[in-house]
Amino acid sequence: MSSEKLLSFDEFKTFLSDILGVASVAIDRDTYFMGDLAVDSLKLVEMILQFELELGIEVPTDAAWEIQTVGDAYNYYVGQVQGA
Repeated sequence: MSSEKLLSFDEFKTFLSDILGVASVAIDRDTYFMGDLAVDSLKLVEMILQFELELGIEVPTDAAWEIQTVGDAYNYYVGQVQGA
């Protein structure tokens, strides 16, 4: 669990934009990583690693498979930071 301040959704979008190499305007809560952003499985693994390294949250494999949209990712992140 991270002890850092919680990122706003806009800050989280910028974080994802940098990792995935897509414009942040193309990202909203309902955006699917694989469908809408054409992110492949290798890029998803990289994204999960960045979550762990830069945001200080753990993402077990079973949880990673359930993260399909940006909203899913943000909700997971918020839950981990807030200790839910």
